[in-house]
Amino acid sequence: MRSVEEIEKLLDQLEDCIADDLEAQDLDFKEWTDRSFGDNIKLIIKMAICMANGGGGHIVFGVADKVQKRRNAIRGVPVDLDLYELQKRVYEKTDPHLLPTFKEITVPEGTGTLLIVSVTGEMAPHTNTDGSATIRKGKDCIPLTGSLRKEMVGSSVTMDVTSEIVPEDWTTLVSATAIEKVREKMAEANAPEDLLSLKDFDLLNSIGALNGNYFTKGGLLIFGKSDAIQRLIPQYRWAYRRMLSDTDYIVRDDGYHPIPIAVHELERYLATDNPIMTVESGLFHHEFSTYPKIAIREALLNAFTHRDYRIHGAVMLKQYKDKLILTNPGTFMEGINPNNIVHHPSVPRNHHLMELLDRLHLVNRSNMGVPRIYRSLLVEGKEPPSYREVGNSIELSLIASSLFPGFKKFIADLSSENIHLDVDELLVLQYLLRHEQIDTSTAARVAQRNHDQARELLSKMTNESQLLEAVGRGKGRYYTLSKTTSDILKEEMSYERQITLDEEAVKMRILTLLKEQDLTNQEIRRMTGWNRKKVYKVITELESEGVQKVGWGRSAVYTLKDK
Repeated sequence: MRSVEEIEKLLDQLEDCIADDLEAQDLDFKEWTDRSFGDNIKLIIKMAICMANGGGGHIVFGVADKVQKRRNAIRGVPVDLDLYELQKRVYEKTDPHLLPTFKEITVPEGTGTLLIVSVTGEMAPHTNTDGSATIRKGKDCIPLTGSLRKEMVGSSVTMDVTSEIVPEDWTTLVSATAIEKVREKMAEANAPEDLLSLKDFDLLNSIGALNGNYFTKGGLLIFGKSDAIQRLIPQYRWAYRRMLSDTDYIVRDDGYHPIPIAVHELERYLATDNPIMTVESGLFHHEFSTYPKIAIREALLNAFTHRDYRIHGAVMLKQYKDKLILTNPGTFMEGINPNNIVHHPSVPRNHHLMELLDRLHLVNRSNMGVPRIYRSLLVEGKEPPSYREVGNSIELSLIASSLFPGFKKFIADLSSENIHLDVDELLVLQYLLRHEQIDTSTAARVAQRNHDQARELLSKMTNESQLLEAVGRGKGRYYTLSKTTSDILKEEMSYERQITLDEEAVKMRILTLLKEQDLTNQEIRRMTGWNRKKVYKVITELESEGVQKVGWGRSAVYTLKDK
């Protein structure tokens, strides 16, 4: 961004051109209006937002941009402007708050004073307090639409707010309670003893939370006092609601506590209504929470670590009777979506904060957080989590599904036989606990894999671990739990293994395939294991559904009318 001195020199060019010709991505000229002071305030706010969203720059007030000759173009601004008041107005009317630099320069023309307003683009996107905004594109300010705003947030990977320096003595900002809580969690995570034994300054310095005698914002978020965080990172907040319905709640709490304490507070609230089921196993009685503690801890840390610290909003935990909903400000990073989140490599928005928590052994940078959430639920036979993007927030939902003791014991028995199931296999088994069958396309969707990977997964579960059985052939093939697996997991249900496919199910599959392509008698025989006569009989029964035979002999095909 150019300097104020460079802008002063640029004014001399007004002798040969108009100010509009000098404008650029980082520079604009505006005339000060005599109509009302309020109109000028609105213009300053609008232009500060526009320029900040465009990457930063300067707005020079007091210059008419369509008039040639310096003496004519430079009109000036009032000489008695209260720059502190102007700065305060912009700060109050922008979100996240903008704090521009205001500088008056002396000129011989007009009122003798020009005002230069300078902004950076470090925390874009910015809006005014009613949510509207513009963004600088070349020499124009264009509306910052939802798609443009999402693109800005998603693509700004290199801008890490948490790595910025807090220019105040760290000893006045640090929370002894936060340091104690961090050490407690480090010990639980089996952090190295040489790290745990460090004195406070040495610990903060060794992990990178301090830069000289200053906290980074990431360091402040982990170790800072609540009032310091609220003052210096006002866009940060956590919140809890115990909900009676979608609109009413009975418990509410909010705070600006550092992340370790915020996580502790949210876990504490949840623990007051997280029903426990006791399962007897020999002489032991094991207790299992409705929401596994591992899933909750990982979900909360993910929310605080990956939230967008450039925009205002709370990491919000809403606890309903039958579910938990956890939201955090920010959209999915580029390339990540709810359909690939299990296996997509980690793309941290806040690299510095992630590094600090990783060095403290509180998180893992290898994208193990999301799989851990899935696994902790799936091994107990519970529903997997559900992610979605809602506006400018990411929402995670956990269903209060019951423990399936038989399934947990089944997984433990497999482990004792050195058969360790990964998340993909658990997702397939979980699906088959609630559905009778699964095909390759469904397995690809459920396990978040491509078609070839899903086919390989089902083959492995059939041939190696013998958890599944394949039914049918070719395109009509699907998979069920093997008899052994079903006997263990579905003891209360009768298991009837059919050598051939269920006739009504086959009819539905044939109709589905015929919507996409014609089939020969041989293709249907290969798919079902039926003989030619059986296929002919079923096709005859499907004539009322629009199935007809076209051609004769081996060249004949079955097709759908009006396909």
